Amino acid sequence: MRMLTTHTRNKIENILKRLSDGQEVQLKERIELKKYSIYIPFIARKIAKAIDHREEYERNPFL
Repeated sequence: MRMLTTHTRNKIENILKRLSDGQEVQLKERIELKKYSIYIPFIARKIAKAIDHREEYERNPFL
C-alpha cells in the first residue's frame, strides 16, 4: 500500500470536500484524484462517497 504525506492527504481531503459540497473542482484536481484513486483504494472509496453525498444533496437540499 502506498503512503501519502500529510500535505497530500490534506490537499485530497480539501478537493473531496469541495466535490461533496458541489463546489467547483478544476480539471487538474480531478485528474490528480483519478491518479491517486488508481493506486490507493481508500481514495477511490472517498471519491465515491463524496459523489454520492453531492447527488443526495442535489435530490434533497433540505437534509
